[in-house]
Amino acid sequence: MEKNRPFRHAFCHVSRIISILIWVLLSAGISAVEIRTATASPVPVVRSAAEIDYPPFSIVDAAGRVDGFSNELLRAALGAMGREVTFRTGLWTDVRDWLARGEVEALPLVGRTPERESLFDFTFPYMSLHGAIVVRKGTVGIRNLTDLKGKQVAVMAGDNAEEFLRREDRGIDIITRPTFEAALRELAGGRYDAVFIQRLVALRLVQAHGITGLELTRFPVEEFRQEFCFAVTKGDSKTLALLNDGLSLVMADGTFRRLHAKWFAALELPSDRPIIIGGDHGYPPFEFLDDRGRPAGFIVELTQAIAREMDMDIQIRLGPWAETVQALVGGDIDAVQGMFYTDQRSRTLDFSTPHMVSYYVSVVHRDHGPPPETLAELAGRHLVVQAGDVMQDFLARELPDARVSFLETQAQVLQSVSDKRYDCAWSPVSMPCT
Repeated sequence: MEKNRPFRHAFCHVSRIISILIWVLLSAGISAVEIRTATASPVPVVRSAAEIDYPPFSIVDAAGRVDGFSNELLRAALGAMGREVTFRTGLWTDVRDWLARGEVEALPLVGRTPERESLFDFTFPYMSLHGAIVVRKGTVGIRNLTDLKGKQVAVMAGDNAEEFLRREDRGIDIITRPTFEAALRELAGGRYDAVFIQRLVALRLVQAHGITGLELTRFPVEEFRQEFCFAVTKGDSKTLALLNDGLSLVMADGTFRRLHAKWFAALELPSDRPIIIGGDHGYPPFEFLDDRGRPAGFIVELTQAIAREMDMDIQIRLGPWAETVQALVGGDIDAVQGMFYTDQRSRTLDFSTPHMVSYYVSVVHRDHGPPPETLAELAGRHLVVQAGDVMQDFLARELPDARVSFLETQAQVLQSVSDKRYDCAWSPVSMPCT
């Protein structure tokens, strides 16, 4: 058989759980760097403000101490630029108005929306997340945004969620509350039909305040996407440049990863059962079943190392790849330990940072001459790929009229070409990311 190398894909761990754990593994042993001026002159101070109850992004404890991911990130970004920060605290509506009036210079947590463009200038986003619908346990008939028509839905006054729902008339009765905690407590007590909120905030509030009797709908609301940024008063280009530079530094030196792991690692992990990790039963040397039927391979050992680092209880299940992908999409397993990233897949799945790059190569029998190097050269050939593989989606999109067959494993794909059952296979060749 002969081969060439026309296509490149990033190899990632997939799902929110594994994405969180990879952040932890990559950031282990990395400490934040705080840069302070060595002169006797006072360190310049930036005035900011923090929401009192938007966990895990912004938290103010009973003693008035400001904490949370976004507030820590702002401290680190300004510290990297030789600055310090002070915080006022209040409800979101107060915090927002202080910045609009110039009473503070920057906010650590502002979702960028069309409604806010005339009031604030924004740094580049440091996190992008979807919203969620929270209902009482046992609620039927509410699964997505369309199902909220005719329902009473609570949101925090002035939040991105309220702005999103009011952007177009969906027939929803919108109820505003001063905080999401109040909205969730009242939902649990029988008021309203649902709360529309950012997913991680809902999970943290329910956990922190012991709110029972609620559940999140199964899938995130993809139409509602929040781009979290630092924000400054409109036209304050000096402070904006300072924040963008500081944010770039803490992204590069590992501080962002450390803070991300600290605040998000345990939020969505099941506590009453092992985490079920799926994979391919015939994809050596990455993952496969050994002679005794046990999971083995590079990605298996990587997953086990992450689990040890986090003291996680996991169970690895390897099977036919197409069935594994379907199990993830259907919610029957929590994560897949190795999957190629594509834009199409990212619409329904969350991916970690890539740790491996793969080049897809065309493979033919040596009696059939040189392998094709362009898509045009595939015309008229009978192709074969692994069922459920990323190349199945690629060929369906790029060569919709091609004759393609599917086999269960990559080994079967290559053997079928060796046996001259098919004209050409597509198979990956991988190498570590650098």
